[in-house]
Amino acid sequence: MKSDTESRKGRVLSQETSVQPPNGAATQEDAVATRRRSGPLVPRWMMRLILAVVFIGGWELASGRLVEDYFISSPSRIAVRFWELLVDGTLLDNVGVTVIAVVIGFIVGAIAALLLGYALGSSPYWASVVEPFITTFWSIPRVALIPLLVIWVGIGTQLAITISAILTFFLVFFNTYYGIREVSQGLIDVVRIMGGTRRDVAVRVRIPSAFVWIAAGIKLSLPMALVGTVTAEMLASNRGLGFLVKFYGNSFDTTSTFAVLLALLIVGFLLDRLANSVSKRALVWKST
Repeated sequence: MKSDTESRKGRVLSQETSVQPPNGAATQEDAVATRRRSGPLVPRWMMRLILAVVFIGGWELASGRLVEDYFISSPSRIAVRFWELLVDGTLLDNVGVTVIAVVIGFIVGAIAALLLGYALGSSPYWASVVEPFITTFWSIPRVALIPLLVIWVGIGTQLAITISAILTFFLVFFNTYYGIREVSQGLIDVVRIMGGTRRDVAVRVRIPSAFVWIAAGIKLSLPMALVGTVTAEMLASNRGLGFLVKFYGNSFDTTSTFAVLLALLIVGFLLDRLANSVSKRALVWKST
């Protein structure tokens, strides 16, 4: 009897021992979990810096050695030329022209898109009537409209503003339209049952519910407004960053062309950060 009890205890102990993982495996799992909690080994900002240094250093080494510097210039010469254009006022004057055209076109296009997108998103009947026409116009390449726009509005800043507004309009419109259309009808009915007016439905239900869509449209349209403005300046203008790109490109001045492109990169990055900051502030209520 005693021997049977001891044998059963031995089997139980052996099963418990076989279930437990080896000490090495447990230590490895703990290390992985600790690493996940502590984050990546290399911080994101440091990895970005490393990639930038590798890219710029490789470009500098390749210029004149692997590739003729006439084609790609070099980061050192581009930096010097960028500073020269900045000091003599060439960049600042033309940056101001481009940014003003982008901002005005963006505001005009965004306001028109928000109003029409809300109106059609709230009215299924009119949406079914008008939306196919807007989709058809959206399928037309915007560059193909520039010859007509030159006839209608002329050349220069007014053309850049018009192209910027058109690009902004379509992106913000579609996001607003689909965002308003996807709002839950149940929420709208609850507000109406409680005696809410059309204004209450708009302010308290439709716009807050669709604001994620609207914010995405704004974030996408602001860089596109810059693209449209620069395109118009390259084709029919004597001012702006787009004009400088065309001017130095036609002069086969690679270094100056890259310097202006660097200015465009900075402007585009700042506009994107601005749109991202505004979107985050506007959507802060979703995290509360």
